[in-house]
Amino acid sequence: MLLIYVPCKNEDEAKKIGSILVEERLVCCANIIPKMDSLYIENEKVKETGEALLLMKTIANYEIVRKRVEELHSYEVPAIAAFDLAEINHSYNEWAISVQKKKGVYP
Repeated sequence: MLLIYVPCKNEDEAKKIGSILVEERLVCCANIIPKMDSLYIENEKVKETGEALLLMKTIANYEIVRKRVEELHSYEVPAIAAFDLAEINHSYNEWAISVQKKKGVYP
């Protein structure tokens, strides 16, 4: 299972992307942290922006999820990172398989 990390411009965008990916069964679950502060370089200066964080769990192939997030995201260059969840409780993993297998995204 993978945990996908996607900062979004706001909570509405995070909900939109998360809802679509859950509905399409590309992810089994989406969690939204509605407010976080991000610091980054823009025009050689440090910029601070408020964002929302979208966290999604999936058993699907990362490239399929990444491509779909890129299609839906408003940023020209969104951050889409995947973390391998080497350990997760068996019952949750079985539930994820049952949800995502219905759409054929399970390998």
